[in-house]
Amino acid sequence: MEVIVNLVPNFAVIFQIAFLFITKGGWVLFVIGLIYMLWRMYYTEIRHQYVHNQEWIFLSIKVPRENLVSTMAVDTIFTHMHALHSSKTFAETYMEGHDQLWYSLEIVSLGGKISFVLRIPKNAKNLVEAAFYSHYPQAEINVVNDYLENVHYDPETSTDIDVFGTEWKLEEDDVFPLKTFRDFEHPAAEETIIDPLANLFESLTKIEPHELFAIQIIIQPLGDNEWKPRAERKVKELIGEELPHTVGFLDILLAPFNWFAKFSYKDALLGGGHGHGHEEEKAQKNNWMSLTETEKERVTLVEKKMSKPGYRTKIRFLYIAPKNNFDLTKRGIFIGAYRQMGSAMSNKLKPETNRTWTGLTYKFSKELEAPYMDYVLKIRKRRIFKGFKDRDIHLGMPMFILNTEEVSTLYHFPITTKTTMAPSAIEKTDSKKSQPPVDLPLAGPDSGF
Repeated sequence: MEVIVNLVPNFAVIFQIAFLFITKGGWVLFVIGLIYMLWRMYYTEIRHQYVHNQEWIFLSIKVPRENLVSTMAVDTIFTHMHALHSSKTFAETYMEGHDQLWYSLEIVSLGGKISFVLRIPKNAKNLVEAAFYSHYPQAEINVVNDYLENVHYDPETSTDIDVFGTEWKLEEDDVFPLKTFRDFEHPAAEETIIDPLANLFESLTKIEPHELFAIQIIIQPLGDNEWKPRAERKVKELIGEELPHTVGFLDILLAPFNWFAKFSYKDALLGGGHGHGHEEEKAQKNNWMSLTETEKERVTLVEKKMSKPGYRTKIRFLYIAPKNNFDLTKRGIFIGAYRQMGSAMSNKLKPETNRTWTGLTYKFSKELEAPYMDYVLKIRKRRIFKGFKDRDIHLGMPMFILNTEEVSTLYHFPITTKTTMAPSAIEKTDSKKSQPPVDLPLAGPDSGF
């Protein structure tokens, strides 16, 4: 009994401490915290309203089945589309809620028929069409309706269909790149180019008539200053170079004292100098010459990623089918889709199984854990479907950064080679289109027509 009494907190002491804290000015912290929370709620709401008020359209893109355009051209397309990025003023960002708009790149297999769909801001239509037509002049680009427009799902009420889905994440820091289409090129081989998505396209043709499988890659353009300084810092860290000083909370706290005393309290108290602010500058050193070839290659990979424009990215997969025909073996498409995009030196993509994967296995007892597992699964299924259908960048896991070369590796049209053709189930143009000859006679008043 005495042990229990000792474990019970002394509420009188707690209230006494709280009373002294409030009466001695601690209430100011509560006010500041309350103001901050209210401002965050307001900021989130105005951003939501800004995005909601934008006009969005869906484009369906069809290219000829004999596609001889390399993936490098798609890299150029996404570089062109990066022009959607725009700088925002303080008033636009924090007073009006302007958010950087984004694209949603989607590969959809409906009953085994594969389509390429883009969801874009309406005012970016000319930009996107110009980017694709410049490399695919024979393509057909049409405005279409959302293929999920008439699909409604809630795990509590939907009795006819079920869903399975997940988001993807990077295994390492996103400054390290994935394997890209350049890593699948073999100049000495008979087929110099191997399509990294060939296996995925073939798998999507196996979707049954009653099933829908969709891949969603949301890309939000980033300015160079929003991510490249972090990559540069990682390079210096990898080669052992002294990292530049960053301002922390302690620096801000001690700044007034440093100004009055004319020396650095932080250096005097924690080391790093004599505290007088006039230390000799040492020549920058690094360990490049002592790095292994593998370590040097990783540094090179980070530098190559920095050389191209970046997108903040979110990747989702979604599988929908009637409950009586729901085939969980299709999960294999999820798992194997991007496995070949990683290696020992590069980054890797993998499904986020802890928070978004709509499948759970019991730990101890299936019967005891069933209610909890059912509750968690319903939350995950509701979120993955809502996030996918709304093309929401805020719902789900944090976004990561890919550059244009990585995005084009994950989203491109099937490549035709000497020995392979695109799967017949992919939507394509019915016939080749060409411009009329430049010397074609035109009908006129004296032409006799």
